[in-house]
Amino acid sequence: MTSCRCLKRLISSLMHKIKFDKNYLPLFIRFVKLLLPYRTRWLAILFLSGFASILGLVNPYLTKLVIDKAIGSRDLRLFAILALIGAAIFVMIGVLNGFKRYFERYVKLRVKLDLNRRLFNKINHLSFNWFQDKSTGEHIYKISHDVNRVEDLVTSAPPQVAVLFPRLIVIFFIILSLNWKMALFSVCLAPFLYLPPYYFMKKRRTIWKRLIKNSEHIFKVLHENFSHIYLVKIFGKEDSGIRKYLRVLIGNIRIELDSARFEIFNNFAARAVDRIIIALIAFYGGYQVIKGRMTLGSLTAIMVYLGQLVSMQGTFIHLFQTIALGLVSCQRVADVLDEKEHIAQSPEARTVLFKKGEIVFKGVSFGYLPGKAILKDLSFAIKQGSCVSIAAPSGYGKTTLLNLIVRLYDPWQGEILIDGHRIKDIKISSLRSQIGMALQEPFLFNDTIRNNIVYGRQDANDEEVIEAARFFLVDDFAKDMTYGYDTVIGENACKISEGQKQKIAIARALIRKPRILILDEAMSSMDSASEEKILSNIKDYQKDIILITVSHRLSTAMSADLVYFLKGPDELIIGSCRELLQRDKEFYGLFKNQISNSVLI
Repeated sequence: MTSCRCLKRLISSLMHKIKFDKNYLPLFIRFVKLLLPYRTRWLAILFLSGFASILGLVNPYLTKLVIDKAIGSRDLRLFAILALIGAAIFVMIGVLNGFKRYFERYVKLRVKLDLNRRLFNKINHLSFNWFQDKSTGEHIYKISHDVNRVEDLVTSAPPQVAVLFPRLIVIFFIILSLNWKMALFSVCLAPFLYLPPYYFMKKRRTIWKRLIKNSEHIFKVLHENFSHIYLVKIFGKEDSGIRKYLRVLIGNIRIELDSARFEIFNNFAARAVDRIIIALIAFYGGYQVIKGRMTLGSLTAIMVYLGQLVSMQGTFIHLFQTIALGLVSCQRVADVLDEKEHIAQSPEARTVLFKKGEIVFKGVSFGYLPGKAILKDLSFAIKQGSCVSIAAPSGYGKTTLLNLIVRLYDPWQGEILIDGHRIKDIKISSLRSQIGMALQEPFLFNDTIRNNIVYGRQDANDEEVIEAARFFLVDDFAKDMTYGYDTVIGENACKISEGQKQKIAIARALIRKPRILILDEAMSSMDSASEEKILSNIKDYQKDIILITVSHRLSTAMSADLVYFLKGPDELIIGSCRELLQRDKEFYGLFKNQISNSVLI
């Protein structure tokens, strides 16, 4: 009765496992389709695996023949023939496995490349606000570790499943042909070989999920520390950063130790069960040999086959682990691939070449949180060739307004038009290729000055790079550096000053000859003389350009033709800087500390 109840629990657990796998079946099939372009090599892997597995089943039977026929009859010639056959099979298995491993490696690398390309492409095209809700460490972990696990699942698991289970069946029938009583006895005991790994695998699945999440957090901590090393240094937070990193490492170690405990218990239980079952089968087989019901060769062959079954247990454990971890990573990768793009491009969107670049806002409302509008029913226009300055107290939506123009966000309601075309009807690549943008934080690459400038336009030649550099004062410092324009400026451009960074960023924005140029606090780290010269040079460099500036400097506002002053979410006042200083108290208060009597004359 006890054994019946155990068997019933085992069947129930296996049915639960099948149900679990069925829930993941569509997900698994989705990623297995990555193998379709390489199906010929993949089928070759299946064939080679199957053939090598079949050959591996011959040697135990050869052992039976050696003991019963060659040694039993003292036939040296037969013994030599059987030994040569065994050696030939050994060599053939080695050759087949060599080809199989090569094809496996090839398919793995190609699948990894395809999945990396697809995931990286998707992440890069997701909306800007998606990145604001995620950490860089999370993205890096998905592209590195999750992709590896998915690739391992789809390339390794199917061939193993295709070979292991048929091999189990074949071994059973071979044992059945040798001695049906031993076969039935082995079948009754064999399922207990897989009880320990199955039980502990269920326990470890939760631990693996925790481990993935914590490893992702480690990537996040490392990225934040190294990308903000300047801040870490000036605040003297090296020890604090080390403690934070050690905390997440210790957390990871605790999870690893939990996993190790289950692995130790699993190994102990599995080995104990293995020994008990093999001992029982060997005892029963010895009894059969003593009674004359089976030959010693048959018992030896059966024990070798059973040894293969026991060795397959480790393969099964690895397979279950690959499947469990792979399915978790499949789900994580699928969540990214299925992420909806908030700034979706319409199928009817077209390429538009701006002639004037005139910008019109019609009843535009937008906010980052539901029900909390930063801009509300805002309407205005910016004409061709205008130089306008957008002013407002901090947090009133200046940068938000600019981000709507380049379509990093879409308004809740209303329309934005450029040259009469709704920007939603323009291809995103076409829209952004005609808008240049430089920010207070330049976001330069750890590359040469030249390459940072040509990032704005990859086909720019050396003459164009130098021209842009001279117009926007990059040449003033680049020519004196060790390698000139080929000087690498370091991580976060740490080898040059903030003002120099901003000059490179402006040159990068303008080398593409945009119809619209946006400077969002882009000259905040420069001296007034440099700012004045750059603003003057912009018009000489690009005729009829629309220049939109955002700055807390009065001098920038004074240099503009018109100032667009955001007094509130739904209130915009337009006028020259002098007019607004004279007639609007809030605008006057914004620049009060910078105003001299000469400004108002």
